[in-house]
Amino acid sequence: MEAERQGVWQWLKERGAEMRFVDFVLLALLCTLQYPLWFGSGSWWNVLSLHQELRGKEAVLTQLEARNTKLQAQVGDLQTGNGAIEGLARRHLGMVGKGEIFVWVVPAHASTNPPAPLARQANLS
Repeated sequence: MEAERQGVWQWLKERGAEMRFVDFVLLALLCTLQYPLWFGSGSWWNVLSLHQELRGKEAVLTQLEARNTKLQAQVGDLQTGNGAIEGLARRHLGMVGKGEIFVWVVPAHASTNPPAPLARQANLS
């Protein structure tokens, strides 16, 4: 066993320059294979930046889902009854029903000039 080991070491010493070249080629091959993992399009750094971008987009998505849920509830209210439609007309269009009196209450800290009324176009045909 010891003689075999001595023979292997002797063989390695004799072929030292050749082995250095083989080692260099193997190292170059290893670096070539590792390069895309560290610096290519699928690299670790790129994956980390994509994960951060994904977290940001998930936050935006959560906000949009909350807004969509709110809008779906409003659509459901508008489809099921006239109360929601009447409330929107009163709030946004200044609707006053028959037999009602419109009263504008101005808070004490408000400016002296009331806001300009919304321009409306009526298509009466």
